[in-house]
Amino acid sequence: MSYHDLYITTADIPRTSIFNLRYGYEISCNRVGGWCLWLDNKPVASEYGNGLRLDVAGHVICDSLTRITSSDDGEH
Repeated sequence: MSYHDLYITTADIPRTSIFNLRYGYEISCNRVGGWCLWLDNKPVASEYGNGLRLDVAGHVICDSLTRITSSDDGEH
């Protein structure tokens, strides 16, 4: 596997390989903020923020996008 197998989905980005996103996107993970998608050193989406789904070759490793979408629909 390689970074070509990492797919990113946000409210504004349909499921796309990080390889096919424009230059400047970066993924990070730490104990405080969890997974975060950055663009030019600015946060775009995050695990604990505005929703982020990451999958590697179809295996989901982070999916807070579903949680955000469900709560927006009034479901809990």
